[in-house]
Amino acid sequence: MQAFMTTQHGGRTEVGALATQAMEESFQDAPPGTVKAGGMLELRETMVVAANTDVIIEPTDDGCVVTGTRGKNNECRLIFRHAYCHVRCDIRIPNGAADARITYLRSPSERSPSLGELHSINICQPLLRMRSDAGGFSMTLDYHADPLYEVQGILWRGGLLQISRIGLTP
Repeated sequence: MQAFMTTQHGGRTEVGALATQAMEESFQDAPPGTVKAGGMLELRETMVVAANTDVIIEPTDDGCVVTGTRGKNNECRLIFRHAYCHVRCDIRIPNGAADARITYLRSPSERSPSLGELHSINICQPLLRMRSDAGGFSMTLDYHADPLYEVQGILWRGGLLQISRIGLTP
């Protein structure tokens, strides 16, 4: 995974380099199927890392989504080739899914060479649903990182989610 985040700059190797242009990951290039627990799927600018459970790349009418299984033990990391200041993530939560947690991961640095946790958001199921919301609900998470604490990835733990798009801005 470290090699995926490595960039060459004038003969110097840099891990966690800042992006120079905006990028959108909609998982269009991802082959539908399963990334087995402990496995990785390298896309052009994003790496899907399945931790202790399988991650599923599922085709939908609007393209592909990264999803998991029913239950509360999902764990998936979406690692970006470069670090970004602004992350916008479109998520759908099916009815009956367990609570989940999204954590933004900090880019590695000389003083901290691993992907550290920056900020977490808990996604809890509402107690009551409106009838028109029978299929679940969608939300967009928007995060702006402070300078020197840019985002290099997203960690999802817990209940079933469907991540359809991630917009990244330097």
